[in-house]
Amino acid sequence: MTRKKPIRKKSNYIKPPIFFRISTYLYLLLGLLLAFLIYIFYRISISARNLYVLNFIPLFLGIIYENKRLSTNWKMIALKAIGALVLSLFFFFPGKNESVYNFENHIIFWQFGFLGFFVLISVIIHDKKVVPKLTEGITLMQSLSILYWIVDFNLFETKNLFLILLIFVSFLVSFYSIIHAFTNKPLTRNSRLFLSIWSSIIMIVFSFEHIFRVFTSPNFEDSSIFEGLLLIIQYFILGVSSMYILQNLFLLSEYMPHKLILYAKYKKKELKKMNNIHIGRYSEKQVKISDATFCFVYCVSLYALNYLYNFIPRHTAIWIVFLTFPIVLNIKDRIIKYEKL
Repeated sequence: MTRKKPIRKKSNYIKPPIFFRISTYLYLLLGLLLAFLIYIFYRISISARNLYVLNFIPLFLGIIYENKRLSTNWKMIALKAIGALVLSLFFFFPGKNESVYNFENHIIFWQFGFLGFFVLISVIIHDKKVVPKLTEGITLMQSLSILYWIVDFNLFETKNLFLILLIFVSFLVSFYSIIHAFTNKPLTRNSRLFLSIWSSIIMIVFSFEHIFRVFTSPNFEDSSIFEGLLLIIQYFILGVSSMYILQNLFLLSEYMPHKLILYAKYKKKELKKMNNIHIGRYSEKQVKISDATFCFVYCVSLYALNYLYNFIPRHTAIWIVFLTFPIVLNIKDRIIKYEKL
């Protein structure tokens, strides 16, 4: 007995005309963006001024690198870049007090506007991923770094009472962080909240100095080969860390007073929510004393050498330690694990 083949029902779906498809307008928008980009590059090429900011490249590559680490989907990264490109076009609008429109000036500002929107979109999409996870080891490293920063800045010589108070508080909190790393002192909710806020404050201080030092550095054209390579590293690091800088600002923003009203009733709910974010991102797991010792030796050795011989700028040394220590620690753990086999 033969089986009858099932009869497929014909779909009643009628494809809409080309003018009613969303994809048509998306392709049109992409075409217009591409044409406008070509025009911008054309204006850059024929201009007598140097409109192309070379530090744009390592900054952009740093942002791309961190986006790739957070999301392996290149399509998503491209969509974020297109969104940033669309929003950055607002930088070509004439300013309120701009009597004579200068397209070339807008090109210079547009490059950094594009990067700013790219970072903002990335932070919004990867909201949870860019909330830095903290441990006792990380706050130990940050506390040692802030102590090096104070010493290298020669802040001990200041006679300003406010600065002296800040230095004293920094030493106390850093000492508290070091005690937590080298003892089995329990990590309560209050201690995790306190250490998390301290971590955000440290990172904001380092971020502001890094941004200031990088953007006040000489141009690539006026630098030697070594200085040029150092600038590339500094801008790349800034690109990598840009999302975390913005996120740390968000993490501290709720604790700032608004319109001279210190934490009114309407703020209590938001404060509680932010406190829970800080507590939730700080691990209850205590760091091994051997790892804490390794961190202490690594940070103190590199900072001491740089302080004595001034190999690289202070802010660059700090960010290099932040980026390299987790890698070095991972290599150490793998070597120990391999030797035990």
